Amino acid sequence: MLLGDTFLRKRLILGGGLGMAFTALIIAGVQSFPVLLLAEMLCFPSSGAFVTLSQATLMDLNPGREPHMMARWSVAGSLANLIGPLLLAGGFALALGWRWAYGLAAILGLALTMLVWKRPFTAHEPPKGTQLPGTLATIKSLLRNLWEALRNPKLLRWEALLLMSDLLLDVFTGYATLYFVDVVGLSQVHTALVLSLMMLAGLISDVMLIPLLERFNGQKIVRISATLMIPLYAAFLLAPWPVVKIILVFAVKLGSLGWWPVLEGETFATVPGKSGTVKAVSSITGLAAGAMTYIIGLVAEQAGLPVAMWLLLAGPLALSLFVPKPLKG
Repeated sequence: MLLGDTFLRKRLILGGGLGMAFTALIIAGVQSFPVLLLAEMLCFPSSGAFVTLSQATLMDLNPGREPHMMARWSVAGSLANLIGPLLLAGGFALALGWRWAYGLAAILGLALTMLVWKRPFTAHEPPKGTQLPGTLATIKSLLRNLWEALRNPKLLRWEALLLMSDLLLDVFTGYATLYFVDVVGLSQVHTALVLSLMMLAGLISDVMLIPLLERFNGQKIVRISATLMIPLYAAFLLAPWPVVKIILVFAVKLGSLGWWPVLEGETFATVPGKSGTVKAVSSITGLAAGAMTYIIGLVAEQAGLPVAMWLLLAGPLALSLFVPKPLKG
């Protein structure tokens, strides 16, 4: 990373962390909707600065091990997805309400920000008196890097594969609730339990990936899991019994082993040291993700949800065909 980029990035991360902590504190004591709306508006850019840039920095500090770092990042996220709702449900069960959870989030956000403040972002501190690039020079450099990245076919390939993998990751999870209620016929309570099982399967998959990446190539893992996922997901859609569907949906979430960590890690590895540029490209390709989700919803409205769910099969098909085979050696 350039000194100027490091200097600016650390302050953006610290500012984002403080912004998230402050936002959570406001929501914990909010009494009116306009204040809540303003707090949520502040939370979005703060989260981008704190979370996204922290992830990008983690990649820059571990060149050559991007998928491995993304695997650990995924485990942390899966743990939070599983523990967070359980803590909130426990608070409701104890008649504590919901405000305490935001107060706790404010404390944790402030603690994490302090940890970031104490850590250096480079292996060697710059010598005193080092002149950092000016703001205009930094902006020009960022725009130049972005333009080069948008013309990088390898990076765009990984971004496209990452986009396709999301069909059986977040997109599938989003439609699973409707599918189990409207198509399978489960009650809302039973559907909530199924979603909890799906999150548990995702956590197990993320934990399994960490030792696997130390022994096997990440691209090979993705190709094999995607190939196995094609008949597995088809069996889930064709199964006539709810119990079998629940077992298979657990297997589907478990079987998407390494998709997001490996593919996301490969995007960073394609242009090492330019993680901020990669995140900028991801923001642009994210528009295509929104369009893809809209198309699936449109098909569900016109032809029915069971038909639209078959479109998600394009995800593992694309990964099994277009994830490059690792070089031997």
